[in-house]
Amino acid sequence: MNDIQRFENLKKTIENDPTNFQARRELAVLCLDLGFEQVAMKHLSYLIGVFPNDANLYYNAGICWEKLKHPEYALNAYKKAVELKGDDPDFLYNLALAYEDNGLDDEAILNLKKVICIKNDDSNAFFSIGILYAKRGENENAIKCFKKAIVNNYSDYFAHFHLAQEYKKTGKIDLALEEYSKVIELSPDYSWAYYNIAQIYWERNDTQNAILMLRKTIEKNKKDIDACRLLANIYINSGDEKQALRFIAAVLKQFGHNGDFYYLTAKVYEKIKNYELYAQNLELALSHPQSLSYNHTLVQKELMQLRNNAQNATKNV
Repeated sequence: MNDIQRFENLKKTIENDPTNFQARRELAVLCLDLGFEQVAMKHLSYLIGVFPNDANLYYNAGICWEKLKHPEYALNAYKKAVELKGDDPDFLYNLALAYEDNGLDDEAILNLKKVICIKNDDSNAFFSIGILYAKRGENENAIKCFKKAIVNNYSDYFAHFHLAQEYKKTGKIDLALEEYSKVIELSPDYSWAYYNIAQIYWERNDTQNAILMLRKTIEKNKKDIDACRLLANIYINSGDEKQALRFIAAVLKQFGHNGDFYYLTAKVYEKIKNYELYAQNLELALSHPQSLSYNHTLVQKELMQLRNNAQNATKNV
């Protein structure tokens, strides 16, 4: 029997016997799984009215409120679940995440630590605390938590990735590279790891490896426009203007009009002293302001200066 058939059978059972609480409970959970949150909440509210001290009902209500995008109601539901059953690590974990969703990070950390007191090998709790410490800029505390998460679950490539990020922030670049490499070992398609390795190589003036890693990034995620932007910049700065133009043309074909890539095209033409196409592409960049991340005022000044130079050159002929 598939889920839809189960749904129909449970629905008929309740229609025939509204007091069949077990069937209603099963239907509420199934509705959550199927994405019928409004229906799930209707049945959970009914059951909570009948069983006001059932912690699991409040826990499921919290999940339902999260899916309905009401974090404040989810928080209240999880609070009630924990009030009724304070030693359940799943209840405490979801309560912690609800506190975070409501901007209450101190309370989130406190409840995640309670999870660890009950279940000291909970890698998700260590990971989540690490994320909160990282958000606060407490890099060393974040590093300790991500390391703990990895000890308890080495295959968690997200933990390796965020550990690498913290190492990078604190200047421990070789350790960051090690962790990004572990991410790739565990999840070869995780494009952000390749991208961050590429950035490190580029900062170290290792152009060849930077290009290799950016090509890998784009191979894994063809929509990664940040990787495309960085690769175009590297081609330009390394003096490979022909490859830069070919690559940017391919990007514009894929993504359509883009202010940043018109600007990068302009910089190529500036380098090869084709001032007519330089000006044309500056104009194109400014005509697509929503996708132009470079300073618009400075780009306008650059275009005005180029035009003034052209006018002066004409006068002096």
